[in-house]
Formats: sequence, structure tokens, C-alpha cells
Amino acid sequence: CLAAEEISNRKFPSSFLWGTATAAYQVEGAWDEDGKGESMWDHWVHDDPSRVDDQKNGDVACDSYHKWREDIELLKELGVKLYRFSISWPRIHPTGYPDSYNQAGVDHYLEFIKALLEADITPLVTLYHWDLPQTLNEQGGWLNDSTAERFGEYARVAFEKFGPYVKLWATINEPKTTCTLGYGQGQMAPGLSDIAEGIYQCARVQLLAHATAYHIYHDEFASQGGKISLVIDSTYNEPLDPNSEADIEATEWEFEF
Repeated sequence: CLAAEEISNRKFPSSFLWGTATAAYQVEGAWDEDGKGESMWDHWVHDDPSRVDDQKNGDVACDSYHKWREDIELLKELGVKLYRFSISWPRIHPTGYPDSYNQAGVDHYLEFIKALLEADITPLVTLYHWDLPQTLNEQGGWLNDSTAERFGEYARVAFEKFGPYVKLWATINEPKTTCTLGYGQGQMAPGLSDIAEGIYQCARVQLLAHATAYHIYHDEFASQGGKISLVIDSTYNEPLDPNSEADIEATEWEFEF
């Protein structure tokens, strides 16, 4: 372990980016406005409101879809220089397929991104923060390999339309959480409980989706000069019994996942 004085003397490099972050479903609202399609979170909470405490949902949320100008003013007041937000996939491709392209959604995000830049705030755009188009969810969602292909098609549109202004990209937010709680434990949309296989297939397809988008960016949009990565959430684990081979193996498996 590091001594306390060693930790206190450490400094973040000048290149470290400090900022704040949101997700489309958590703040936008306007769940069915301007051509937006239904997401799996929309469907999950509408189908059974008791799935969320106090029967709340993201139909209105912070109403950021309408109040984004006020949000930018608040960011300026806070001195924020980097803002990570997510694009709602079903606001761009309402069904998850490119033939459902929604110009109104593209126009909204373009206006928002340009306004951030005018306010001297760097946009860091997340392509997917858990709001899968419900049409794709009904076809297996993140258990279906074809979802990775659909994600690549959506990512290509985002790079083409927003790439001239966005230089920092995140493909998928916290795949471990959405796969574990959504496909293994049934606590989040889509509410599946397949701890044996579901979480691993979900993780596999999300990694395929990330790789697909990554290669599309580097093969087709490298001239934009941006950076692209994946938002990883992780946990630290220790064996319950450090002398137990089974506990040690379980810890290693959790780290690998």
C-alpha cells in the first residue's frame, strides 16, 4: 500500500480532463417527440411501472431535450470545460435500422454540440448509454450478434454528422453493469435473469459492437482526428478465503469479466 504522504503528494497531469456527465435516458425526456423511437428502457418501465422506485420513468426526466440551453448556462456557471453526454440511439435510428433515419434527432444534437463548443465546453459523446431501440430488443437485443452490426451503422451516422465537431468518443457506457443487471440479474432493462449465459453473451456482443464502431472510425473517419474508447466500470475483489483455491479462482474470474 502507498503511504498517506505519497498519495497526498501525487498530482493529476495538466492534460487530465475534468468534467461532468449525463445519459440521454436520465436527462432528456421527450421520450416520443420529434420522431424518436421507443427504447428498451421506455418499454420496460411503461410495461410495469413498479420496476422502478416510486413508479418513476424517463418520460420527462430533467427535460433536457427542451432545456438544453439552460443546461449549458448552468455548465458555464459551474466552470465545466468538458461535458460527457450520450446520444439516444432511437432518436437517430428509431427502429435501430438505418432506413428509419431521423433527421430531427440529428439536427437536435448538432445544435447542442455546436452550442457547447461556442460556450468553450468540449463535448465527449457516448454513443450508447443503455437505451437500445426496442425493435432490436425484441429481436434479442445484446444477445443477438446482429445488434453489433446495427450499432456500427448507427455509429457511422454519428461519426459522419457529428465527427467534424466531436473529437472525443465513447462507444458503450459500462457494459459490465448493463450486462450483469440487465441480462443476468433482471434488475435493469431488459429485465432478463440468465446469470449462467446471458451476461457473457451480452458482454460478447457489446465488445463486438465496440470493435465494429472502433474500426469504422479508424478506417473511415481517422481524418477527423478524434479519439475513441470504451467506458469501463470495474470492481475490486478479494477471495473470501485466501487459502481456498475455489475462492481464488472465483476472484480471478470476476476480474477477467
